[in-house]
Amino acid sequence: MDAFFTFIEQLRDLPDVVIQAHDFPDHDAISAAFALGYLLETKGIKTRLVYNGIVDRVSLQKMIEILSIPIIHASEAGLTEADKIITVDGCIGEKNVTDLPGDEIAAIDHHEVTAPDGLWFSDIRPEYGATATIIFEYYQAAGVKMPRDIATALQVGLAIDTANLTRGFVDADLRAFEFFHAIADQDLVGRICRNSMQHGELIYYKKMLEVLDRQGNVAFAWLEEGCPKNMLGILGDFVLALDEVDVVILAATSGEIVHLSLRSESPGVNVSTLVRDVVVQNNIGFGGGHSHMAGGILDIEKLNSSTLTNNFFELFLGQIETIDS
Repeated sequence: MDAFFTFIEQLRDLPDVVIQAHDFPDHDAISAAFALGYLLETKGIKTRLVYNGIVDRVSLQKMIEILSIPIIHASEAGLTEADKIITVDGCIGEKNVTDLPGDEIAAIDHHEVTAPDGLWFSDIRPEYGATATIIFEYYQAAGVKMPRDIATALQVGLAIDTANLTRGFVDADLRAFEFFHAIADQDLVGRICRNSMQHGELIYYKKMLEVLDRQGNVAFAWLEEGCPKNMLGILGDFVLALDEVDVVILAATSGEIVHLSLRSESPGVNVSTLVRDVVVQNNIGFGGGHSHMAGGILDIEKLNSSTLTNNFFELFLGQIETIDS
């Protein structure tokens, strides 16, 4: 933790620091920004919390509102090139993190990413289940007492990113979860985690099931009429609950792009590598994430011009067969 403490000392001379969550943020990104902001404030460092894109999950909207998380859209933050930015749950260079006005000085993340050169501080731990756990360890090392609202937010972020400690977690996540559980508002944690959908979103289950296909242990579907980005993850988890399915690949059209969401419980199929191999190598978009959970974005124009439209899912299936063999 020496590097983190050195970094804090570097921040003391700044008027304030911007903490940026990744675009279209999830619970882990928002809670990590919230918690890091409070921690830095206890050290006399002023912070502003920002995100780009939209907050499209009702449970996340409720978490922000109920816990009074002071995060605003980047367009309302008045950012300038003089601002210093810490990115959490992502880093500049990844396509889900907008390069906002200002200078990125630090990246704190748990995805399989490569931090840019020249940062003041970088802490990338892809083996961790959530960025929330990394922030928890900062609190422990700094000896800062964690308020109940911070612990509540972090427990939600950790629980949702790891599906309640059933995927992609390590011992450090267990220790963090135990700590959060002891002081967080468990009634609120339960409400936020359970009430993750609105009635109108049930239609997406119907739309997905109408086009869902399966070959062996791989299930896939393309929702051509669209689907909220984070809703795709919920649908992917739903399909992965099927005993016959170990890998899920979902796509949803959104204007001139296509959102991808992948899930895997097969030790032999790393979906972060899979989406990069298929999408990036064919120059039709970008993607990444974790071995068990990944996402991506396709450029429809590039996809159509690549002649891959009619056999798009076969590209994934072929790559999975290559991995299995």
